[in-house]
Amino acid sequence: MEPQTTTQDTQNADGKDVVQSTAQDIAQGDIAKKKILIIDDDENLTTVLVDKLNFSGFIAESANDGVVGLKKALETKPDLILLDVIMPNMSGWETLEKLRIDAWGENAKVIMLTALDKPESVAHAMEQGSTVFIVKTNYTLDQIVEKVKEVLLT
Repeated sequence: MEPQTTTQDTQNADGKDVVQSTAQDIAQGDIAKKKILIIDDDENLTTVLVDKLNFSGFIAESANDGVVGLKKALETKPDLILLDVIMPNMSGWETLEKLRIDAWGENAKVIMLTALDKPESVAHAMEQGSTVFIVKTNYTLDQIVEKVKEVLLT
């Protein structure tokens, strides 16, 4: 589904028709076709989330562990990374730490998407440069998509 736009036809001083877009339209255009990388070992979640993000106008792909995810992130340089914490081969913490060493990766936007809900996990994520910390069980898919949009617009 393409993002909906609201336009208003008006005439300029010369009497010619012009189209004006709202700020929301501009914001929607700013996020359309942004690349999102989901790094999570839960294949059911990543499949549903990739589909939901693609349906919302993003270009989403996934990696099933930190090693593959880090490699893919550094190669494709997505606009945003959704990163799980507990994964095989390399944890999300280690993935984020290694990502931050790279010149591109040090400023990459990252949302930690995890089942961990302890305050120390949130604090650690923020110290490592995570933009947002989402506890999977506390958010619907629609809320995750809204959070993705919010982070991309900042």
